Amino acid sequence: MIMHKPILTRTFAGHIAYVSDKPEDRGRARGHEDVSVSLFSDGTRTMRATCLIADPPHVVRDVVQSVDANMNATDCFVRVRTSDQFTGSAWFRWHDGMAESENVTAQNGRQSERMAYPTGPVVFCNHAITGDAWMTTGYPMNKGPGLATIENMFSASPHKQGATGPSLHKLLLGVMYVGPEQISVAAGTFATHHYCLATISSVDDLLPQNLDYDTWVLTDGSFIPALSMYRGLRRYELTRYAAD
Repeated sequence: MIMHKPILTRTFAGHIAYVSDKPEDRGRARGHEDVSVSLFSDGTRTMRATCLIADPPHVVRDVVQSVDANMNATDCFVRVRTSDQFTGSAWFRWHDGMAESENVTAQNGRQSERMAYPTGPVVFCNHAITGDAWMTTGYPMNKGPGLATIENMFSASPHKQGATGPSLHKLLLGVMYVGPEQISVAAGTFATHHYCLATISSVDDLLPQNLDYDTWVLTDGSFIPALSMYRGLRRYELTRYAAD
């Protein structure tokens, strides 16, 4: 009997709570994210995330993103509602040094966008919290803890909460790898890699004090964050998790 290698090798699923970290209302629920990750036998992965931000401007986001075996972004669908109205939807693709987007937005109607990019890691800010964690995979882990820039960072929106577009934007990402850490959150205790990151204007801004977003990313192959935060402002904590 011929045994076939399974196409889908592992699945991961989690629930991330969005909470305030401000002193005056620390712990207040701000929304949530339900996410699943499928790992396939060729090393590719697909993330499916549904995100709700209850604070103004009240964002609902649906994301389906895939990456290759090296965690380079290959394609993504993003749909956004803001203040209970359709904001836009878009399909993105990265292939042979060309980024593409076909999108329809309430502000600009239908657009086709194309943008060349140089050789190197390709990451995408789809504005899911898990999407933020996936961007850390562009860091060259062979150099150990330190600082690096990722030139091929694309984003669906320049708005911090992703409340515009979606459409194609190219930015520069600064990343600091702090090191491996074991942390405990509501979902359990996990081995993680700790990073700090932010978009920066130039390599001259690649300084630890400018990288104000912390994320602790699971090491089990899902690259789902156990915890992410803007310290003193907002935090995103994994409250349920399952891996098969």
